[in-house]
Amino acid sequence: MIKPKKALNMILKKANPLGTELVELPNTLGRVLAENIYSDVNLPPFDRSAMDGFAVNSKDGSKTFLIVEDIPAGKVPKKSIKIGQCSRIMTGAMLPKGADQVIMVEHTLQITSNKIQVTNKSQKSNVSKRGEDVKKGQLILKKGTKLRPQEAAMLATVGKTLVRVTRKPKVVVLSTGSELVEPSKKPGSGKIRNSNSSMLLVQLKKRDIDAKYLGIARDNFAVTKKLIKKGLAQADILLLSGGVSVGDYDFVREVLKSCGVKIHFNKIAIKPGKPTVFGTKGKKLIFGLPGNPVSVLVIFELFVVPAIDQMVGRKTKEKLVPMKLLKDFQRRDSKREQYFPVKIMMSGNRDVQSQVSSALPLEFHGSAHMQALTQADGVMLIKRGIKKLKEGTIINVRSI
Repeated sequence: MIKPKKALNMILKKANPLGTELVELPNTLGRVLAENIYSDVNLPPFDRSAMDGFAVNSKDGSKTFLIVEDIPAGKVPKKSIKIGQCSRIMTGAMLPKGADQVIMVEHTLQITSNKIQVTNKSQKSNVSKRGEDVKKGQLILKKGTKLRPQEAAMLATVGKTLVRVTRKPKVVVLSTGSELVEPSKKPGSGKIRNSNSSMLLVQLKKRDIDAKYLGIARDNFAVTKKLIKKGLAQADILLLSGGVSVGDYDFVREVLKSCGVKIHFNKIAIKPGKPTVFGTKGKKLIFGLPGNPVSVLVIFELFVVPAIDQMVGRKTKEKLVPMKLLKDFQRRDSKREQYFPVKIMMSGNRDVQSQVSSALPLEFHGSAHMQALTQADGVMLIKRGIKKLKEGTIINVRSI
């Protein structure tokens, strides 16, 4: 039985980068940038007005100004500004020659159709200078950046309509067990609905991965082997659930071996999720997850997600957050580290920075008790060897 940290390190050593691909700009959400992006223009590309008003020379002490031109956004000014003159200008429009300040409309009075009087000439220029946001040739987005709508806007601004990103892994999901029926069917005697595959597909979708579902392999060596071989032919990552324990019908490990998969470990010193198998075939990763849904969720988050992140070049952030335990906690077995469902509570005033996070352990019947996780915001980590935790103890919690 392998320790969790060693298991994760072993997985990450096998999680190889997948290469890159070009995608169109509208399809970049959630993708990881595979190149540095430099600006091909100055931003702003010219001195422009930061508001609606009148463009003047800041050294002009006149009280009244003759309007010589109207400058909407997108128009190139035709007239230069001289003493006693101004141009009516709109937000984002190019400043005319001779002008270096914009007087707000609110600080003027219209005297005639072509003349204004200044009522309050502030010291602010109200001008966005050429290149003050970004200089031409400047690095604006680094390789490894996870792309959001704001990054898409920057890419568009510098004309990057085809973007090189890391390739997403092809993931195949397969459940095993003759006791399973699909969620659309009502289970008969001795049967249960297959919840693991739906959960895994949604967990993958949450990470912008559209996985392929191969269905349910009943407890038959030949049938299971046929489906696993099909999955291996298509996947960078194959996710199996069920059939990895030690029962007479739990032969997934043997099937994997017969398909040329090298098994690196088959048990992790963790609760829930002890009977977890990890193997490789070439650069392909194979995870044999337990059959109970809570175990599947926890093992996926702890071990599969970091592997995916590394394969796509995304940095995995530390997800354990210190919180105060809201009531005493006790467990019977302390031989393994455990993740236990909790409700995250906030206390303090409305200022987010002064709020304190606390965790309330929930009623939990074991790794098949999925309903408990629907009430949970996170799972608290209880280290190996610890049986009791007192109310007020600072614990580490992972959001789910």
